[in-house]
Amino acid sequence: MRCTVACSGENPELCRARARGAWHFEQRDGEACLMGANPTGEVMWRMTGRAPFEHLRFEWHPTAFTEMYRNEAYGTFGIVAILALVLRLLPLGGLVLHGSAQVIDGSGIICTGPSGRGKSTISRLFHQCGRTVLTDERPLLRRDGGGFRVYGSPWPSSGGFVAKESAPLKKIYFIEHGSAQEILPLTTREAVLRLLDVALVPWMDQAFFDPLIQTLETVIREVPVALLRFRPDVSAVEAVCRDLPR
Repeated sequence: MRCTVACSGENPELCRARARGAWHFEQRDGEACLMGANPTGEVMWRMTGRAPFEHLRFEWHPTAFTEMYRNEAYGTFGIVAILALVLRLLPLGGLVLHGSAQVIDGSGIICTGPSGRGKSTISRLFHQCGRTVLTDERPLLRRDGGGFRVYGSPWPSSGGFVAKESAPLKKIYFIEHGSAQEILPLTTREAVLRLLDVALVPWMDQAFFDPLIQTLETVIREVPVALLRFRPDVSAVEAVCRDLPR
């Protein structure tokens, strides 16, 4: 998979552009345009390209962009790479998720959920048990032959886990803190809604929402899922290892 982004620099035209929300997406004559705005409605940046988004162009507001992103943990232009990956993966049936990913005996798993559910905590437990942690913030998911494959990414969370590795995806766990180690089944509807909540597509335009839902449904249909309530000790890792399909 290839994706190139041409950063064309500051564009004074964006000083006159306004947006009604934090994200704005539109398509004209086959070209897609994604814009991000600050709380006052100023357009901070604009990314444009044509599906399947192998080539993208990025430009930014002369002042509002750096004011918003200069203190970002991933650098001022970290947002560029994340957005480019989201756009590039969607037409390929792939996703960028908010979660963590680990490898157990060559099999990949994703432990995901909204912020505060314990993705960095459980990643530290896997690391403590000698297991590879691909990421504790943004796993990448895409088709690989007859199944799905999970990849690490260069954007860590508080655990600082980054790995340029991948593994065939065997199971997805939606994690929550609990008083004991519990692995519970989920209905297809529950799983799709939970996965939608952590899929990094913040602009819910029809052009992206339909293929996103199709991808989510395909993932849930082909990859086993479960709810994992865990107590933060190594027995959580042991429970997952026992549960993982062989």
